[in-house]
Amino acid sequence: MKLASPTVLLITLLVPPLNAEILHLTNGRQIQVERYWEEGKQIYYERNGSIFGFPSSLLERVDRGAARPATKKTSEAAEEAEPRFRNEPHAKAVEQARASAEKGDLEKASHYYRQALHTAPESVVTRVELGELYLERGNLSAAQIQLELAKRSAPEDPTIRELLGDTYYRRGRTALAIRQWQKTLELAPGAGILDKLKQALRENERDIDFDELRCPHFLIRYDGAINKSLGQEVAMALESEYEELTQELHFTPQSPVKLTLYTNREFSEVTHAPSWVSALNDGEIMIPVEGLNQLTPQVRQLLRHELTHTFINARTGNNCPTWFHEGYAQLRANQVPDGMYEALKEAKGAGGLLPLWSLEGPLLSYSTEQARLAYYQSLAATQYLVKRKGKNSLIRIMDLLARRYTMNEALNKVIGLDYQELQTAWETDLGR
Repeated sequence: MKLASPTVLLITLLVPPLNAEILHLTNGRQIQVERYWEEGKQIYYERNGSIFGFPSSLLERVDRGAARPATKKTSEAAEEAEPRFRNEPHAKAVEQARASAEKGDLEKASHYYRQALHTAPESVVTRVELGELYLERGNLSAAQIQLELAKRSAPEDPTIRELLGDTYYRRGRTALAIRQWQKTLELAPGAGILDKLKQALRENERDIDFDELRCPHFLIRYDGAINKSLGQEVAMALESEYEELTQELHFTPQSPVKLTLYTNREFSEVTHAPSWVSALNDGEIMIPVEGLNQLTPQVRQLLRHELTHTFINARTGNNCPTWFHEGYAQLRANQVPDGMYEALKEAKGAGGLLPLWSLEGPLLSYSTEQARLAYYQSLAATQYLVKRKGKNSLIRIMDLLARRYTMNEALNKVIGLDYQELQTAWETDLGR
């Protein structure tokens, strides 16, 4: 989007791994994986660098060459990866959080969950439990943030999808809830989720009739009221951008990209996005185009920005911080706002700059001014990375993120600075 996007995208690589184990589910589905493990009542597995999950009740059996139980660490690769999900401080904090929750002390429970995530930020189960706790307490905005982050790590987990749908529904975002529950039903059919979905569909007052335009790499949906020639122009522009991104990132997504064109009123009704949002991308690109008869430079810029998000998330296996997403997308779309550096210097002088690590999650809960500052910082920090190590450094960072490195680890390896050192360096560079 021109100003912001949650960038919680769904596209992942689907190439079967070598020497793969096969997970057999109770619904007849078979999944080839590189490794798998159990956390609580969830089975998680890794495939081409992406992590997915499903309820352990759905696992029927596992076919494998050498015995490797889901609950034990028996290979060097698993031994290296497991500490991210199992370590003593993390386990202790989670235990304290669960005990506090059982006693009804939800405030203390949320404190311990946050402490657990500090020691193991990749623990999907911990993040989901914290999101569920926020949902129970009625803190819907906080619940949405945690569950969207969890979905980024495990986009095929039906439990996360259902909880995120519950959160959207309670926030009055029925259309978004429907999309999450439809995906849940696809992943783990059940009467309970079907009942939720039927109720939401009955309540959803607006049933928009969409036309579709299929292209080699895209599925474009648009309201019949929108000029069809505009849809065709959008398709041509997208194909051009697709080819450029394929060459630039040395990568091609494995799934078609979905795009929906809305009138402004429908976009607002469907997404309930803040007024400062000019497009959304949560696995499907959504852009308002009311009153347009031809492709404008502004819409072309939006398409370039949003498609960049799709490529980045597919290339990194849903493991990319929001600030890097937005910085790279703005850089590609040549979106450098007038007065950006003056505003950043003013914020620096007032002590108002945000830590980059705090911009790893979604920005939809931000006010207009907070979002503007977050986007300015994202672009400025990304420009600094290019200035320091060249544009190829951004590709190298993506390579490491795709291998499940944290952003802090990737920064250290590529530019020799950790998060705090990068913050200090680019803030100092603002004055030059």
